[in-house]
Parts: sequence; C-alpha cells; structure tokens
Amino acid sequence: MEEQTVLIKLNTEEQLTVPKELLISNSPVFKNLFVDLKFDEHVIDDFSPDSVKHFLTVLENKSLGDIEDKTFRELHKLGTAFEVDWLKKSCRDWLKKKMESASSKEDKIYLFKECWFIADKLKDEDVMNDLVSVMAHKNNSLLLSHYLSDMSKVKEAQIDVVMKLGGGEVEIFLNNILHNLRGQKTLDSKLRYILDNMNLAACSEINEELYLEVMDTVSELPEISANDLKWAYKLITNTARAVRSRKKDKIERTTELYETRKYLGLFKNCRTVTDITKAVSEDRVTSMFVVIDLLLELLFSHTSTKEELQFFIKTLTEACVDKQIQKVSRQYLHTIISGLRYSNPEQSKPLITLLTEIDKSEEMCTYNENVTIKLHELITITKYKEYKHLYIFKHPLSVACTKSDSKCGFILKGSIQEDNTTYKLCTDEDEYKDTGIHLHDAISARDMYRYTTFTGTCEGKQITVAGRRWWEDWLPHITDWKCTGGYVVYNVSDYLVAKR
Repeated sequence: MEEQTVLIKLNTEEQLTVPKELLISNSPVFKNLFVDLKFDEHVIDDFSPDSVKHFLTVLENKSLGDIEDKTFRELHKLGTAFEVDWLKKSCRDWLKKKMESASSKEDKIYLFKECWFIADKLKDEDVMNDLVSVMAHKNNSLLLSHYLSDMSKVKEAQIDVVMKLGGGEVEIFLNNILHNLRGQKTLDSKLRYILDNMNLAACSEINEELYLEVMDTVSELPEISANDLKWAYKLITNTARAVRSRKKDKIERTTELYETRKYLGLFKNCRTVTDITKAVSEDRVTSMFVVIDLLLELLFSHTSTKEELQFFIKTLTEACVDKQIQKVSRQYLHTIISGLRYSNPEQSKPLITLLTEIDKSEEMCTYNENVTIKLHELITITKYKEYKHLYIFKHPLSVACTKSDSKCGFILKGSIQEDNTTYKLCTDEDEYKDTGIHLHDAISARDMYRYTTFTGTCEGKQITVAGRRWWEDWLPHITDWKCTGGYVVYNVSDYLVAKR
C-alpha cells in the first residue's frame, strides 16, 4: 500500500512532502487537520524553514537528540503549538538539566530569558518555577546584577522572579538600588516596587549600615514627592518594628529536633484532619512537613469526606498564614505524590488529591524558602546507639564569616534507645572539635526538618520516596528499599530578599 503524504508549506516558496502518518501519530493538531478536516496541505509560515525541518527530523527520530541553545526555543514552540507532548516534555527535561549544571553568568542569563519567554508568551509558569526551585540557592550574584543594574528596563514580574533567585543576597540588591538611585531626582516606580516587596527587616539585620544608606538616599532625593516621602518614612518605621519583633522571637535557640515518643503522641492526638489544623493553631505543629507526615499516617487508616477535606484545606491555609509556619518544599511534596501513585489507587486517590491541592497553595508550599542540606558525614560514637550527623550549611546571617580552618554548619546528635530515638542540635563547642565544622548562633533546630530518601523497584521502574518511612504502609509490595540519603531542610524564609 502506497504511503500517504501531505504538503507542508514554509514561509518561503519551498514545500515539503511529509508522510501523513508521521504527523498524525505525533500531534492531535495534525490529526485534526489531515484526518478530521481532510486537508492535504498546511502552511507553517511563522517558523523558519530550518526550524520546521529540524522539527520534522525530531518527529521522525522520536527523540530530541543533542540540541544547541539557539534551537531550543523554536523546537519547544513547535512542540507546544502542535501539542506534541513527548517533545514538549523532552524540551523541558533538557532545559532543567541545563539549570542543574548552570554555573556561568551567560548560561544563567540564557535560562532566565528562555523561562521568561515561556511564562510571558506561552503563558506557562512551570519552567520559571523550575528555575527558581533549582537555582534559588546557587550563587547568582552576576545574574542578579545583570538584571538589577538598570531597573528601568526590567518588568515588575521579572523583578519578582529575580528576588526569588536572590536568596539571601541582600547586599547585592541594596548596592544595585543605590546604583539606580545615583543622579535621580525623584523616586522611580520600579525602585519603589522592589523596596515595597523586599524583606527589609532581613536587610537591616544582615547589613544595617547599607540598609540605612539606601533609605537615607531615598528620603533625600531632591524632588521626591510628598507621597513618596511619606511612604519612605512609613517603610522605615515598619521595618524597625519588624526587626524588634524578630529579635524578640529569636531570643531562645531550640535544640530538640525530633523525639519518637513525642511524635507518636502527636500522631495519637491527631485522629481527624480537624485535629491537625488544631495542632497547627496551638503551635504543637510548626512545619508543613510535619502536617504531611500526619496526613500520610491518618489517611492510611481513616477516610474523610470530600467536604471535610475541602474545609481542612481552607482552615489549614488560614492557620498557616496566621502562624507563619515552615512551608513544605514542592520538590519534596512532588516526590511523595509520585511515590503514592504506585500504591492502591482506591486508597491513595483522596490523599493524592489533597496533596495536589496543598501543592497549589503559596501559603503552604514553596520553591525557594527552604534549603535542602545533604548529610555530609556520619560519625559513630557508640555503634547502634549514638551518632553525630554533620551538615555543611552557611546561614544567611553568617555570610560574613571569615573562618578558614573549618566550614559553617551544624551537628545533630542521634541517640537510639529501645523505644525512643532523639535528634538534638549540638551547641557545645567541644562537640565540634576535629570535625571540620563550626556553628553560628543563628542556627536553631526550630527551623529544621530531617528526613531520609529511599529507592525501590516497582513494575520494573526504580522509584524514589522521601520522608519518615510512610512507604512501608502505603507500598508494602515493594521489598527492595535502599536508603539513598539523609537530609535536613532548613527554613530560611526570614532571611530571603523577597518578602514572605
């Protein structure tokens, strides 16, 4: 039987004869054109001939292959326009790998531009969220300066992303704001926008002198309007109040991170979703990571109606806003949801739906407010009983640390008894001798959540899970679990450039 073909007309006079099956098997758009509407030709005149030819070659090979930076945008646009899902996913995977390996200023600027194009022109913010998730805790100083050196050229929505990518680099932002203020007579709207949305309390704590210089420069602009001057004074006053409040809240460092008995007591007292919300409201739960633990335990053996879960989301959101508790990292939550998809569908469907709703909430989830720190070294004190867990981590308040004989970080001491395991933050200097790590006063167990990751095999695929052994209940058919890492998630939201 002779192969059926169709014509693809380019924005030149060139025409391509293409197998019909190649197009309709990959794209529902082409299927509609050539099968449902029975067209025998189609004009693709908003892409270059080379891009269309490359697109057709990729379809034929059924693989993205090795592509260059300059070809990504057109291939991704073609995959999106013609709804070639596998190509769109391959392009996104390629872009994410580039994010993970990006180290140069040029690579990071390229990634920002591509992600911004997809968010702005294709109305899809997922890749920009990926960019923030992957790169927020890298050294992005050159990227930040590139976009902040002339704020008049940057859109407000771009400033929002730049602030998220800024992590705790408050000095870069303050210095670039001063640079933009030089020679100005009035306050530019972009500068006012960025100051309105910055965490100025953190700026004041990390570099008070630089923060005051910025605010003095704003207040002394020769032709500043009465409205802007009033705004500046109010901003200074509100920042001073926030700094006082933060100091009061952080007088006492907490050292206790985890105790089995207390955790089991919490599980025992949270037998409904309403109990979980109550525990958040009463400060017995101060992290959304713990809320996820409780839901994994509760919904394995209890059922809740759709109405109850909807009300739970509403009241939990309100409690999270009121208490400003640690948000759960979306990367962590996605790992749990992916693992649950291999469990009993009837049992896990309500939980997956609930976790997906939590994932949509900016009040409960975050891409950039937590730093995930992998276990650096495990030191045995007494085998099977006591261990030191060493983590390397530079707290935003310790950025000026000049110690060269050891690295910033912290040690958790794990003690194992018959029916109780505890993890505590070591604060005694003697505990840090000969470990290569030193502790700063800013470190507190209150801002931490510790978890492990495991991998196992299901349906011929290797899956990864994260948390505190919930998979033993939910995935009993997987028996080859192997521990792949220990982690601490540290909440740095109080010290990020972007206001929470």
